[in-house]
Amino acid sequence: MDYSLRELTEKDKDILFQWRNRKSIRINMYNDQLIPYERHCKWFANVLQNHTDLYRLFIHQNMPLGLISFHNINQQNQTCSWGFYIGEKNAPKGAGTIMGCLALDYAFYDLKIRKIIGEVLSFNKRSERFHQKLGFIQEGFFKKEICRNGQFIDVIRLALFGEDWPIQKQQLNFHFPAEE
Repeated sequence: MDYSLRELTEKDKDILFQWRNRKSIRINMYNDQLIPYERHCKWFANVLQNHTDLYRLFIHQNMPLGLISFHNINQQNQTCSWGFYIGEKNAPKGAGTIMGCLALDYAFYDLKIRKIIGEVLSFNKRSERFHQKLGFIQEGFFKKEICRNGQFIDVIRLALFGEDWPIQKQQLNFHFPAEE
């Protein structure tokens, strides 16, 4: 399969800067403004030192394709929120699903998370469908939750429980090479 997740290193700073500023990525984020390089560098330095949020680069044949993040990790309640995007324009078809599956396996099996929470801007139907494909169910709908460019945007909250993931993963017919 030749896909993996890995920790970020200093050499990833510039590719993440490019991805984070790509319009197709920014439009689906809470903040859709261009990110100045100075601010990105501060954010990146914090990411490398911060151990309460985890970031992983999604790799295919040694080429970075996307980013996964886990935020608000609560060890007591075994919950976290996640975020993700494919940053590489020429990513292979199906790479997003593979990235999602690798990330969910990592969260449920390595981090011992019980529940993963995703938030989607209501106009981002592609992300909403992606979450549903992975087995997430809607838990909430927050009307006019964020203000962006003078417009209020609804936010959909979805969740996936670790106990449901093995069944969903099987339905997706997703297997690691070691499982085949």
